[in-house]
Amino acid sequence: MIGILTTLIVAATTPAQVTRLSLPFDGIWGVIQEFDSGLTHVGYAAFALDFVPAQPKTTPAPQKGAPLTAFACYGRPVLAPADGTVVRANGDARDWPAYRKGSDSGNYVILEHAPGEYTEFRHLAADSVKLGPGARVRRGQIIGRCGNSGNAGMPHLHIGFLSSIDPIITRPMRLDDYERAGTDEAWHPGTGFPAKNELLRPLRH
Repeated sequence: MIGILTTLIVAATTPAQVTRLSLPFDGIWGVIQEFDSGLTHVGYAAFALDFVPAQPKTTPAPQKGAPLTAFACYGRPVLAPADGTVVRANGDARDWPAYRKGSDSGNYVILEHAPGEYTEFRHLAADSVKLGPGARVRRGQIIGRCGNSGNAGMPHLHIGFLSSIDPIITRPMRLDDYERAGTDEAWHPGTGFPAKNELLRPLRH
């Protein structure tokens, strides 16, 4: 809740977002880290979200030493949330074993959608990033696959919304065209600002 309140307060003093951002995945995924939270979504990286695919509550977490393919996220397509241009990308990094964090920057893609509006995708899988700077992408196009590169620790998708790439600075992000699961077990329109533990699905499901 603190993260969402911070987002709303900062959003009120930030230039209006002009890019309509869709969820960068298909199917039902859950938010495991929200805005302005934990040890990593703070400071310049405050406005970022971490996602993993939804699984039954009784599904046990893979044990230490399990292959990355044991994680539901690993290898899943990551989609461009809007039309844009690749401004930075790296696909040469390795995937680290599960529950081990690398010290490298990992595999990533940064897209420019409008002046001062970029999306950043981190921890992408080894050999999954085929796009380079200057490449044009369309909403829904595959830009990589979920992996465990960089300091991920375990496979998940990290997306940030940036106002600058040099230096990297995140800004409040509103997502559109999605639904969230309610406590009544029904689907409801998304608020635009996903919160931790929410289950989401794109309207194109």
